[in-house]
Amino acid sequence: MRNTHPPGIQGFSLLELVIVIILVVLLFTVALNRLAPLRGDAEAAHVATVIGSLRSAIGMEAASRVVREGPQGLAELEGINPMTLLQEVPEQYVGIRRTGQSNDIPAGAWYFDDDVGVLVYRVRFPQYLEDSPTAPVELRWQVRLQFEDLSESGAFDPEQDRVRGLGLRSLHDHRWTAPQGSQMQDLVAD
Repeated sequence: MRNTHPPGIQGFSLLELVIVIILVVLLFTVALNRLAPLRGDAEAAHVATVIGSLRSAIGMEAASRVVREGPQGLAELEGINPMTLLQEVPEQYVGIRRTGQSNDIPAGAWYFDDDVGVLVYRVRFPQYLEDSPTAPVELRWQVRLQFEDLSESGAFDPEQDRVRGLGLRSLHDHRWTAPQGSQMQDLVAD
């Protein structure tokens, strides 16, 4: 068979081809190990963004109610579905469910448990949480009224108790391992 290469140029030998393939696989493995944790960072950023939007919406609604009705108007917001306050809900929000109806909800989705008044996020990559729990993991938040219980009744009495605020409070202990220097933990923790 005639050599079709110009003089002095030869093709790859089988050994050279195997070495190149091994090097490419090693580079791919190193890159994959470096990039895989970014999935957890992206999920934490998504949750922090949604929670930040919800807290802003709750703050605006609370201010509006205080102007219209006084501090007493805040009591009606306790335990509401905060997603109803957003102009546009996240596309991963699957709606309102009742306790026991959440088995079919996919990882990475939000829902509101109407029986207990709790917003829930089902974690997609729980291995990136600090305590590395096993799946499924759900993060929970609830709209709560903070007040000084001057009536000592244990419940808000608008005639006697002093309102301190209204907020979206975390009901879970899970935390993402955040990139160094990140403020993300502060946004989703409380």
